[in-house]
Amino acid sequence: MSSSSYGSMFPSTAYWLSLIGGALIALAGVAGVLEGIFLQSFLDNLLPGEAISALVIGEGVVGIVLGAVIVYAALRLKSTPASTRTWGIVIIVLAFFSLFGGDGFFLGLILALLGGILAATWRPPVMPQPVYGPSGYGLPLYQPTPTSSWGPPAAPPLRPGTSQRFCSHCGSPNLATAQFCAKCGAPMS
Repeated sequence: MSSSSYGSMFPSTAYWLSLIGGALIALAGVAGVLEGIFLQSFLDNLLPGEAISALVIGEGVVGIVLGAVIVYAALRLKSTPASTRTWGIVIIVLAFFSLFGGDGFFLGLILALLGGILAATWRPPVMPQPVYGPSGYGLPLYQPTPTSSWGPPAAPPLRPGTSQRFCSHCGSPNLATAQFCAKCGAPMS
């Protein structure tokens, strides 16, 4: 389903939280890459220093990739509201993986988790069905009670000794002079 089928409705809170959380995770990844480059230039002659700087750069790259994918998933929340549950689960999983590669200064992790949870549990509001015609058109004239039944009205009672004939359509008794049935309105023949 496209976003037009839901109108302008989409999980806006989940969208914004996930978008900001993903951006913070990507920003922490950039900071990790810069930190690794600084460590590499500072510890250029030490063998463990090179391994540490490569590890920090690797974690930073992972943070950038995870943040970018979370931002993409947040954008998909807005463009395809019908699949918010799927994208919410993707955001939750990626937010947990961001612990291993730049968690967005921890605030990005929390925001992405909250956004993912809100997206996974979001349900579109129920839209009322449009009513065409004048006000009250299509509504029942009275509300039924548990004791009332939805049948045709009862035929009027006849006095004993009155000449009568029966409707050929519904079988209810009518006056002998009636031209139409008092119960169903069919012509008396």
